[in-house]
Amino acid sequence: MRQVHSYFLQVILTFSLCSSLPAQRSDREKTSPVVGTRLTQACEFGKQLVGEESLLVVPENRKQADSRKISVHYFRFPARLPSGKAPVFYLPGGPGDAINSSDIRNGLRRKNYSKYTELLAFNKYHDVIIVNQRGNRKAPGLQGLPRAWVVQPGARLKPLVYEEKGKRVAEGLQTAIQECARLQFDLKGYDILHLIDDVEQIRRVHGYSTICLRGSSFGSQWALGYLQRYPERVDRMVLSGVEPLSHTYDSPTAIWKVFERIEAEVKESGTIELPPEGLLGALKAVLTRLEKQPVRVTGQHPRRGGSTEIVIGADDVRFYLTRPILDAPLYSRRMRELWPHLVLELYREDYQYLAAKIIDDRPELSHPDLLLALVDHSLGISDQRLKELEQGPARRWLGDVNWFYTATRKSTPTPEVSDAFRELKTSQTPVLMIHGTLDLMTPYENATQLLPAFPRGKLITVQGGTHIACQHAAVVDPQFLRYLTDFMNAAQPADTLKEIPETITLPPLKFQPLQSGSLFQELTQ
Repeated sequence: MRQVHSYFLQVILTFSLCSSLPAQRSDREKTSPVVGTRLTQACEFGKQLVGEESLLVVPENRKQADSRKISVHYFRFPARLPSGKAPVFYLPGGPGDAINSSDIRNGLRRKNYSKYTELLAFNKYHDVIIVNQRGNRKAPGLQGLPRAWVVQPGARLKPLVYEEKGKRVAEGLQTAIQECARLQFDLKGYDILHLIDDVEQIRRVHGYSTICLRGSSFGSQWALGYLQRYPERVDRMVLSGVEPLSHTYDSPTAIWKVFERIEAEVKESGTIELPPEGLLGALKAVLTRLEKQPVRVTGQHPRRGGSTEIVIGADDVRFYLTRPILDAPLYSRRMRELWPHLVLELYREDYQYLAAKIIDDRPELSHPDLLLALVDHSLGISDQRLKELEQGPARRWLGDVNWFYTATRKSTPTPEVSDAFRELKTSQTPVLMIHGTLDLMTPYENATQLLPAFPRGKLITVQGGTHIACQHAAVVDPQFLRYLTDFMNAAQPADTLKEIPETITLPPLKFQPLQSGSLFQELTQ
């Protein structure tokens, strides 16, 4: 790839100094870059993607007339075979994810399906634009936000309690907000509406009449927000790991349904002998036991060795139920395959694996993403949905799965959108959704609840898929990428939906028999 990052760096440094140093308003107006200024350098990734990398100067807070200037970073790759079709805007997730040059270069080297093979396929007939979120430290730009804040660890001999952890998280966030104020950040400009209007400004700069949107996870929420604000500008959308605008806070009931599906597969497989009360009955027994009396365990550090005492409570179990197990990533199917083993070890009062995880994690400082907190709290939650989540039956067992938001929602200065903005409205925009039934990050019910709002939409259910359901689907169905490109390329996209399957079924999960050894043994091997 051709790179001129020294040019970008010089301009960024110059503009950053001009827009951040204390000055009278008239002085800032003379030295700050003009809104709409576009700094561009050519970029090419072999002959696969050829285009430009840009910084677009925007107000930090569009509601303040004298707001200082920041920039939005994006890539633009003109279609290899220009066709007049609407461009595809790719919106990264998170909030806080970004795509930089190294990501694209490395992604295109992979032979397996990925978002980069998608973008390459779309780019045959469509301009492709990748938009990074303002303030993102992972991408070039003016005035990058501090990436995270510091949260102090809990005491070793006290069990995790969500409410107490939330207080430490909120204290760390307040310190970070004060530091941002010292650095003259206007944090009110880092909300969902500013992200939406950044996309709109890029659309206007390049003169596109309509655009297609591709988003996964928070990227889908960003796309739905753009549709809500500029419905006449959206040609069609492809969404995966779907998050409706009203679903920033997760549903304990929908997460519990993932566990129910895992339990059903365990029973079907016959691989693991379950207690009379079943897998989830065993989990309930563990949580009830630890609510009555936390346990004090002598555990071993998994990396450094040595033993130490640790106290384990019910919220410790809840916390690790949705965290990676062993070396299995959160998005992997293997984590789901190991999940019954974790529950049944705890049921048998074998706490060695969980103790090792806590001993490894609890003394460490944590660093939550600042941009995530700012943007997610701008989406917020309606009183009605908050009441529904609190009254759902799974709340009894999973506790406050949204404890992070509960603790920090009153701390962030980003303005919260209205209930009317979050409200699900019927749209004739063609949309193709892909969602996995074992997704713990954005539960499957998100998509099924959203689908009725799109009469010209379709949901591909990936049975057994996780938060990366598209990658799973592409492994078992070689035509999967063609479904997406046919939908994007068709003159009448709704017509192509008839040819796309409603369900892609993955092979059954392969559960590990308990006799094969403990999780702690595997962790320390």
